[in-house]
Amino acid sequence: MDKKNDEMNINYEECEMEVEELFDFEFFKALFEPIRSELFKYLAVYGPKSIGEIAENFTQDRSVISRHLDIMNKQGILKKKKESRYTIYEVSGLNIVEKFEETTKKLKNIMNSCESQI
Repeated sequence: MDKKNDEMNINYEECEMEVEELFDFEFFKALFEPIRSELFKYLAVYGPKSIGEIAENFTQDRSVISRHLDIMNKQGILKKKKESRYTIYEVSGLNIVEKFEETTKKLKNIMNSCESQI
């Protein structure tokens, strides 16, 4: 920290901690990892699909696709349901929108709080 910032009494450590706590990094990592982004786009466009139907459209092994889908389901990006012997995945649009809205609201509050210290 430079002398000017010390004189203004800005608590950068507190702002930094608030920003770190703001983001659900596991959620965003699950959504924006490249193959998961492609899976998300596929399901958003084509609607609910089984693991087999999804895997037919990607070069990765079915087991790899399954692991990615499971991570996305655990983070609330996708929903899954059993239909007979198939597991069907679909985009959980409302949950994703709520997560972005919550993050945006928190970010605005933190930015206002941190800026007001300047």
